Amino acid sequence: MRKLFGVIFLLFGLAPALEAQLIPRVALFGGYTLVHAQQNAAAGSTGPSFNLNGWGASIEGGIAPWLGIVADVSQQYGSPFGYQEKQTTALFGPQLSIRGIPRVIPFAHALVGVVHGTNQPPYLTTPSCIAVVGVTCPPTLEPGSTGNALATALGGGLDIKIFGPLWVRAIQADWLRAHLNPDHQTHLRIETGLVLRFKGL
Repeated sequence: MRKLFGVIFLLFGLAPALEAQLIPRVALFGGYTLVHAQQNAAAGSTGPSFNLNGWGASIEGGIAPWLGIVADVSQQYGSPFGYQEKQTTALFGPQLSIRGIPRVIPFAHALVGVVHGTNQPPYLTTPSCIAVVGVTCPPTLEPGSTGNALATALGGGLDIKIFGPLWVRAIQADWLRAHLNPDHQTHLRIETGLVLRFKGL
């Protein structure tokens, strides 16, 4: 009987600690993202580079004090060279965080997923219409293209605490590889924004 009461007392004593371990630790990020990309060119050559701007969001669930699993979504768009470009990336993978530094958390991750891109050429005037005298030539929209590709991201960043659960992601930089054939390939993604961290994340 004493042993039974001892076990019950021990369980009640450990309940707060067990609860803290069972409740998932979560970090929510949202902010601005910039992607540096390069237009595809003929085999053996590289095309001009350009930047796309947009938004990024992620959620991290902690499974250990130093390890979390991240789901990351971002979208960028722009008009390089007169073309309407848009790409959406969804990534997933582990993230390692360095603890013990007051109010600062550096982290690194390796993510994999997919990218979906669309490319719309500018409006053009039909050449056959130009030859007809006195006819106003309406602009015509050339057919665009869409594509999906494997995407990987290796990188990391730095979160700085403001107060309570609110942190600022000073910078996140990823070597983002996504080859949207025959349109463009991405090389670098930079993000910054705000983070809400709960249960010690």
